[in-house]
Amino acid sequence: MFKIKICGVKLKSDIDAVGESPADAIGLNFFRPSVRYVDPLEPSTLELTRRAASLGLMRVGVFVNEPLESIVEIARAVDLDVVQLHGDETLTFAQSLQDAGIRVIRAIKVPVIVEDRTQNPVVVAVGEWGHAGFHLLLDADAGPQHGGSGKSIDWQAVHAWSAQNPEISWTLAGGLRSDNVAQAIAASGACSVDTASGVESSRGVKSAEMIRQFAAAAEAALAQNRPNAGKNLF
Repeated sequence: MFKIKICGVKLKSDIDAVGESPADAIGLNFFRPSVRYVDPLEPSTLELTRRAASLGLMRVGVFVNEPLESIVEIARAVDLDVVQLHGDETLTFAQSLQDAGIRVIRAIKVPVIVEDRTQNPVVVAVGEWGHAGFHLLLDADAGPQHGGSGKSIDWQAVHAWSAQNPEISWTLAGGLRSDNVAQAIAASGACSVDTASGVESSRGVKSAEMIRQFAAAAEAALAQNRPNAGKNLF
């Protein structure tokens, strides 16, 4: 499993910046409405994944409500290591991908504003995915934006959920930046983190310096942390 993923990369220079940092995974966004979208049919996208592979980076493809056949075709065409489902895909859908030989991460949309304080929002959001055997990515519910909102989730609620479910493998996302990732890791117990907007100089534009700062801060915090996030699935 990756420890530090930089999501929404679009350029070779982005890949190189990740490779020069302690980060060990990249995310390519195949959700067309996103400002971080890359076209899977463009030859440059395969060049990105090949460059990432040459640098030893895990290649994750982000999909939102894409047909199963299309995901399988794209994953094989651009040589993805893992597919991240970030839409309304069902458990049966994810299992079908797995049956097709595709490794799957399931993004879980955790509400930022919680009205019912009697229930842990992470427990409610995870639901049936908790013990389905998939690696989970806990992200802020960004509505139709489907991730990359820059909003954070309740790290203490994550910690409480994980403490009760130590067998579940998960990654923390949602509003993580170089100036808060250490606090987020310490508070949540994460052993894996993901960011997109947190390393951008403007929306959709990655900053090499911000990537290096974030990855360095995350690496240092992960080294000090005693995670309760469960076993590695990858």
